[in-house]
Amino acid sequence: MKNILFISFLILFVSCAKTTKNKETVNSLMDKSHFRHLRYLVTIKNETAKKHWPDFGTSDFHQPIVYYSKEKAYVLNPTEHILNNFEYQEVGYMNKVRVIQLPDSFNETTSMKFHTGVTSDSTQLNYMQPILYFQSYELTKKFLQDDLKDLEDWSIMVIHELFHGYQWSKPKMLNHRRGLSMPGGPDEFLGSYHRDLDWYKESVEKENDLLKAIWIDGADLHENLNQFESLRNLRIERIKREFDVDIRAAEDYEITIEGGARYPESLMKRYLAENRPDASFLTDEDKKSIINMFEGYDVSKDKALSDIYNSRYYYQIGYNISMILEKYQHDYKSRIYNEEVSLLKLLKELKKSQQ
Repeated sequence: MKNILFISFLILFVSCAKTTKNKETVNSLMDKSHFRHLRYLVTIKNETAKKHWPDFGTSDFHQPIVYYSKEKAYVLNPTEHILNNFEYQEVGYMNKVRVIQLPDSFNETTSMKFHTGVTSDSTQLNYMQPILYFQSYELTKKFLQDDLKDLEDWSIMVIHELFHGYQWSKPKMLNHRRGLSMPGGPDEFLGSYHRDLDWYKESVEKENDLLKAIWIDGADLHENLNQFESLRNLRIERIKREFDVDIRAAEDYEITIEGGARYPESLMKRYLAENRPDASFLTDEDKKSIINMFEGYDVSKDKALSDIYNSRYYYQIGYNISMILEKYQHDYKSRIYNEEVSLLKLLKELKKSQQ
């Protein structure tokens, strides 16, 4: 009987010690501004997702994260590949997500690093597993200076990358990407035509204007979509004739993946226009970096999201398609990336259903 009591006491003691250690670890992480800022953006993300896209909020991070501060590089939710093949130091947990610190050789403080990537190179962190790379608010501010308005502005930048993690967490979407050929990546494979060919640029901008008019100005859905499809088909077929390249599948994918990730930026801005996220864990100094810049936000006037301003035109086209699907209350959020891998196909489906 004494042995049983002793074992029970020992188990209880170890459990309490472990709980205390976890609390100390969390408190230690929250001593660092870059982890408080990260927690704040995750709070905004999850509050926004709960209201607008619940599946996106089922996990803080749907993929591993490489997170750079001014001093150190961390990995949140590390893969077995990272744990088995790289040196690291245990840091603890943030919201039950494991955090490790990488050696100083992984630090990146000389250039902007915001992207999602996967490789077949086993010497890299993102070997056979999509990983999101982004930098802390303070480090990003170093590069963007006055162009980065506040902590919530930074959170908008990060939400785009976090949504890529969500997209690629869906096996059908990830397998679809692996089956595509896009030599040089989208900037070269698609963007170069937009940069070099005036007729291509003109067509793309007309196509985008037709989409915008549907959800912003109330233009006729069928008429504008018919014109959009006609212009896009002519443009793609001309590229095929003149360059012997079929860009349709690659463009369709980029419209879905990048335009799709721009849409949550809009959702977060609209959420922040009407709500104040929990900021109880931020210091008074942290709160000075929040200027409530989205008060009075009007999504229909956000040209930074809807208007083409560079050769990555597929971002805006995909975003405007998402806004059309939202306007017509199409149940696409439960289907896209899961059973369907194309926003354009869902747009055609909407058009057919409205006849």
